[in-house]
Amino acid sequence: MMGVLIFTLDASLYRKGNYVEGKEVLANPSIEDMTIIVHAKPKKADCLEWLDKIAYRMVYVCKSYPKIDDDRVIVDKTHGRKDDYMTAIGRVLRSRDRDMAWSAIQEVPIPLLLAFLRESHKDVRLWRNLAKGFQWVPESYQKALISYGTKPISRVQWPSKKKNPEVLPYGFNHTDKYAMEITRLDEKVANEIRLHDIDSLPKNMKKRKQEEGGWV
Repeated sequence: MMGVLIFTLDASLYRKGNYVEGKEVLANPSIEDMTIIVHAKPKKADCLEWLDKIAYRMVYVCKSYPKIDDDRVIVDKTHGRKDDYMTAIGRVLRSRDRDMAWSAIQEVPIPLLLAFLRESHKDVRLWRNLAKGFQWVPESYQKALISYGTKPISRVQWPSKKKNPEVLPYGFNHTDKYAMEITRLDEKVANEIRLHDIDSLPKNMKKRKQEEGGWV
């Protein structure tokens, strides 16, 4: 039987029978009926070297892959689709198979995943563990912590879009409720803002210094 080299985005289809999985080649690919799953960006030279040694299957889980003109090389149908992280996010947050969660999380940017995690998980202990575990560690450790430290949930909550915070004029504190009204009504205040930070003036106000006539 001719061995094959496979490039895919999803390793779950190949976790059948005897297999080993990791971030590098963890077993001899010449072993009969053994699937070698590798989560790494494949190099063409390495792939060409492996081809003649593969007895069954070597699977690279990757976004991009080298073009190799060989009948023993298969590009999984999941390649070429538009980037859509929702399937992977769903697997990370909902799957009871945490090994599958770890595989799926490799394709998801951490900031995007955390946005969904904040809405879907309210467990204080989880966030305390993440806060401790995220300090000074590489992204691979962060993804492992989320994969194996997060309990599966039944429903994924979408993060809500937040409005951009209102920028107050120069000299005002964020707790000053009537900053905009005061700036519009008091030219002395407005002129002070024009002098120090003209771009923080409310919209439609004149940029040039105005005569200070007191409150309107």
